[in-house]
Amino acid sequence: MKRITLLLAFLAIAPAARAQSDGAIHPGPQAWPPQQRNAERRAVRGCDVGEPCGHPADTMREIDVELFKPAGDDPWIEGTESQPAVTPPAGAKPTDLHPELPWLAQLELPDLPIRWDERLIKYLVFYKEDPRGRAIMRGWLQAQGRYRDMMLAYLRKAHLPEDLIYVAMIESGYDPLDTSYAGASGVWQFMPEGGKIYGLVEDHWVDERNDPVRATQAQMDYFADLYQRFGDWHLALAAFNAGYGAVLKSVARYNTNDFWQLAQYENALPWETTLYVPKALACAIVGHNRKLFGFDDVKVDPPEAWDDVQVPTSISLGVIAQAAGAPLEVVKRLNPHLKHGRTPPGTTYTVRVPRGGGEKFEARLGELRRDWDGYDAYVVSHGERFEDVALVYGLTSSKLRALNGLDDEGDVEGGMTLVVPRTSEADRAKNLDRALENLYASGVDSKRGEPLIVAVPDKDADVAGKRRVFYRVVDGDTVRSVAKALSVPAADLIAWNGVDPRGNLHPRMIVQAWVAPEWSAKKAKVRLLDETRIVVVTRGSREHLDLAELRTGRMRLEYTAKKKESFEAIGKKFGLGKRDVARINRMPADTVLDPGQTIIVYQVVECDRTARAQLQCSKAPAATRGTTRHVDGTAPAAHTADAGDTPGAKVDPPKVDPSSAGKDSDAGAKTDDDASGAKPDPDTTAKPSDDDARPAPAPAPAPAPAPKHGRTSTRDDGPVASPGDLDH
Repeated sequence: MKRITLLLAFLAIAPAARAQSDGAIHPGPQAWPPQQRNAERRAVRGCDVGEPCGHPADTMREIDVELFKPAGDDPWIEGTESQPAVTPPAGAKPTDLHPELPWLAQLELPDLPIRWDERLIKYLVFYKEDPRGRAIMRGWLQAQGRYRDMMLAYLRKAHLPEDLIYVAMIESGYDPLDTSYAGASGVWQFMPEGGKIYGLVEDHWVDERNDPVRATQAQMDYFADLYQRFGDWHLALAAFNAGYGAVLKSVARYNTNDFWQLAQYENALPWETTLYVPKALACAIVGHNRKLFGFDDVKVDPPEAWDDVQVPTSISLGVIAQAAGAPLEVVKRLNPHLKHGRTPPGTTYTVRVPRGGGEKFEARLGELRRDWDGYDAYVVSHGERFEDVALVYGLTSSKLRALNGLDDEGDVEGGMTLVVPRTSEADRAKNLDRALENLYASGVDSKRGEPLIVAVPDKDADVAGKRRVFYRVVDGDTVRSVAKALSVPAADLIAWNGVDPRGNLHPRMIVQAWVAPEWSAKKAKVRLLDETRIVVVTRGSREHLDLAELRTGRMRLEYTAKKKESFEAIGKKFGLGKRDVARINRMPADTVLDPGQTIIVYQVVECDRTARAQLQCSKAPAATRGTTRHVDGTAPAAHTADAGDTPGAKVDPPKVDPSSAGKDSDAGAKTDDDASGAKPDPDTTAKPSDDDARPAPAPAPAPAPAPKHGRTSTRDDGPVASPGDLDH
């Protein structure tokens, strides 16, 4: 009986429950919506409540997909273009397509030709009824006020449709600093190459694509050229979006010059372009019918107004703002094309200041001369180190970077103009001498006064009718940029230097090139190495390795075992660990030599020369520590560098703390052998090698000497360490 009562009760309340679940949401007796703290919600959202938070362009991309769902999974991938419904013929009325939207018949039309299409009407409904569309359009119409008058003036002067101003609306929302993922920039979204075609300057200091005035002037020519090509504004706008080449190809493939037909065909136009034209037309229609669309209450931004003033040299916008009596942020806003907060060096330049600020600008700028008149322009040569420029002008590298708005020295290229402090010619000459000394002492383990070692594939190579030059790589250099600076083919530069074309060039590398006899480094603004201050060796040769090791304070020796000996036992005689010996000879660390087998070892001859020599010296037995004393079983390598290889005054090397040395040394942290107290083993014999057993490399063919890729050697030559072993 109890169960029956419960069942009847359940059946009685079930319909009411179903009624509630089938109807609207019932929040209960509380007021709805609840009282919320919108200011704090804004902090959570990142934008005002009810407003889209993303960039309008990103939001529109999402909406395009929503309104016009394409056939493919991703409309932005080429080849997944949609096939919209057939476009009504020219002359069709909008109310024929949508009689339920009578307001379409009341629209004032723009001066661009209108073809009524389903896509166009969907955009109009979106801007009229969708909260997202209304928020985006309201922001666009507000921002349009900044440049509307200026743009209309140029459109009229060029005799172009005035409503092309709405192209800038969908391109950038009238934001002069807007950039796209593809690299387009400015109110008209010029690509870098397009900007160059139409005369817009883009360099370290200036990007005129971001100058609303200069970009608009260039855009007038671009619009005129596209219309001249196609004779139809719909195709011209499609070409502006997709590129004129893509549109011409589509016209030829489908044999029609009707944009609206091309928009229907598979793979004729990018999906985005099929929406771009109706979107631009829809914005122009909204602009002519603000009241009907509910935007008549939008308060547009006031038009930008300015005076043009001229400055004689590179001056910071902060000083310009002071001279104009204006806030710095306003001056920056009027000059969005100045990338680093100052005018370009080496030239007079016209700057915009707020209207009225130009009247007394020149006089005020003169009063502030002390703040700006201490700087000059300097053109960087190809191959010139940034640190040397800083030293010549009495600055640290970090201060010179800050002065020029540089994040990284790799951004500096040959031919770039830098702002530098004004210094006397005598000071520059003195600092230049110091910079050159630093340059030639910048080789691995080099000291002041010693020549720079330059290792090339073949030191005796030659190219008939050309002269050889040596160029030191600086940060940011590439094979192509160096080849261009030296006026030689990149392929030849690769062959002459035996470098991997897929890899990067690195600072401190030195490349050789054979240039035309008439080529001038001065005219080309290229900084070359002085051949009297370098020593050229064949890469990986005994001459190279001997000289390189002497720079570390060590001598290369050939060690011949008379009995079976391990690398560990041999290494202890010289302060080396078994891994050091293994690395030098490119053999396993547990190797045991057979009697008569020869390897290479390094003996310290100048303990204080480098950190690695000092560390090895501390581990070496007293009999071989810091001396050229003979060790049984050894002989000098067949080629020993002589004084002629290392001219220059000898300077006492700095003392190095052994506790911090050897982190990149072959006697360093990876050595787990304690060689202290070891004594030379008398049961070995010396066997010098024959240097003549290694034939000279064949001369390389002109014009691109090929690098050597191997050597012939006898067994007596013994292993030779590679240059890579010298840097660790």
